[in-house]
Amino acid sequence: MHRMRLDMALGTLLLAPVAACAGRYDAGSDEARLAAAVVADAREHAGMELQLDPDLSAVAREHSEVMATGTTQGMHEFLRECLSAHGVMDPFPYVFYGSGPPDRTEEIEQRLREHLRLLPATERKLYTHVGVGIHLLRRRRFLAPAQESFVTVLLTQRAVSFSPIPADLRPGERFLFEGELHAPFRDPEILITRPDGNTDVLDNLVVDDRRFRTYVRLEPIAGEYQLEVMGRYDMGPRVLALASLHPRPPGQPLHYESVLEAARQGTLEPAFPIPRREPTTEREAEELVLRLVNRDRKRSGLPPLAESAALTDLARSHSADMRDRKFFAHVSPRTGRLSDRAEHAGVPFRRIGENIAVGADVMEAEAALLRSPGHRMNILDPEYTLVGVGVAFDTDVQGNRRVFLTQNFMVPAQ
Repeated sequence: MHRMRLDMALGTLLLAPVAACAGRYDAGSDEARLAAAVVADAREHAGMELQLDPDLSAVAREHSEVMATGTTQGMHEFLRECLSAHGVMDPFPYVFYGSGPPDRTEEIEQRLREHLRLLPATERKLYTHVGVGIHLLRRRRFLAPAQESFVTVLLTQRAVSFSPIPADLRPGERFLFEGELHAPFRDPEILITRPDGNTDVLDNLVVDDRRFRTYVRLEPIAGEYQLEVMGRYDMGPRVLALASLHPRPPGQPLHYESVLEAARQGTLEPAFPIPRREPTTEREAEELVLRLVNRDRKRSGLPPLAESAALTDLARSHSADMRDRKFFAHVSPRTGRLSDRAEHAGVPFRRIGENIAVGADVMEAEAALLRSPGHRMNILDPEYTLVGVGVAFDTDVQGNRRVFLTQNFMVPAQ
């Protein structure tokens, strides 16, 4: 079983630190104008047909509110919870964020246009929906009033239509979850990771290559769930939808809601990431991922995986292939599927699986893989005994490091 992950990237435009202060702002016409400009420019110059989504725009607006406080730590988690709370299951959007004076929003708009045009064509065609959110921060600088506009633009791929998930889930409840995959995807698979860390594949009650219908049953205790929809197409399996579910007693706020309220009240303290040493070579990054994988297995009471030189070579080759040929999929136009690559390299196997990810660093990528039920099943599969990790460094359109990661798991042939 092969598993994959959509890319998540963060871009910065005109980013400037500002002092935390109060003031909610309904951007209204400014958001509408910027959204219209993004949609029009994406169609004209990037060949993208984007639809403006109000729920995605609400997420973008709340992201801008928190970014205006100066905090940067925990923003991936905040965004993940915020998307789920607004009923958006699109997996990991591409995020643009930046700030500047309100009278210079045309500069931000121009930077957005440039950024869209620099995205590789294979990435541009993935995105279907856009959300735009602006937050105006009012403050004083040298005793004179000043204003700063914080802008977030989210791009997502929406490949699933589904029934709404109940907003106020309670422990012990169950709900109907049904929907349909959009072409070219087929063969839906519904997975869930429960609060105890175990992952289940839910029964699809519909015999159809695009539709799904299942019941999601929650445990009688509060906790976090990850609900995922996977589908297949000619380039292999893909995560099409992912949401965090938080059944809880009445009146208990989500973590993201507490953060957002603190930002609105002006009580959220700016926080910055703890400095950590990033791997300087691809091999160092591979060794770090190996340690993280075996750490996660140890936490689940599983034996460590041994590194296989043959699997490592396969993983390195696929990561470099994705980077150099600018695609992100399990099936390579050049080398085919993982099973094809293994057979061509003379690697005998009884079972073989693969995770792929793209991120700013390997720790972020490994954390994202573990949150995805499908990828988690590979990492924590008790039958796997061997692993190979391949990392290829790249740079994004702004010159920041980008990491292509491939994990290959195997039960060797007897």
